[in-house]
Amino acid sequence: MNNIKKEVRNKIKEYSKESYFNNYVNSEFITTNGDANIFIKLDNKSSLFDDRSIDNQISLENSVYEYLDDKSSVLNNDVQVNYYILGLNLNNEEKELVKNLFGEHYAIELYKIQKEYKRSRYKILKLLLFGFFALLIYLLLLHSFNIPLLEEVVAFIASLTIWEAFDCYIYDFVDIKKERENITQKLLADIYFDKKEDR
Repeated sequence: MNNIKKEVRNKIKEYSKESYFNNYVNSEFITTNGDANIFIKLDNKSSLFDDRSIDNQISLENSVYEYLDDKSSVLNNDVQVNYYILGLNLNNEEKELVKNLFGEHYAIELYKIQKEYKRSRYKILKLLLFGFFALLIYLLLLHSFNIPLLEEVVAFIASLTIWEAFDCYIYDFVDIKKERENITQKLLADIYFDKKEDR
């Protein structure tokens, strides 16, 4: 039992090191010019296009997005990503369609996360304003009136709302901001269909 715990701790230490992670990313993804290449090999067009979608509502298979998202999740947001879709014989019209579908997908994702970003920012601002307003009332009560119970209630409300604002910032806003950067990175990614198309 103790040996397993020790091995678990050792593995956590080993795979938590920045050097290990950087070596993994640099050897697997990063090219000589600093871009990151991510490859996906598909057997046929049905594994690329969602066969439930038709006409103007055609879309790519979710598994394609999931695979590419999973691979690119290890990259920093300041890295240019190149997606390579291999194994399919697509004509120019189909290639253009795939690029447009990628752009549309991540544009919609960015729109949704941007709404969350604005909501979160607005919530933090409202909490801070209310908290500082309550703090101002507390200071006025403290210096002008002698109502201890009311002072305590107002002080509690002020500290609670200000704390909630910082809590929202630390646990929600920062994550939303990072997710927004991740989606934007994918939106700006270049898509190729053959290794020979590399820049």
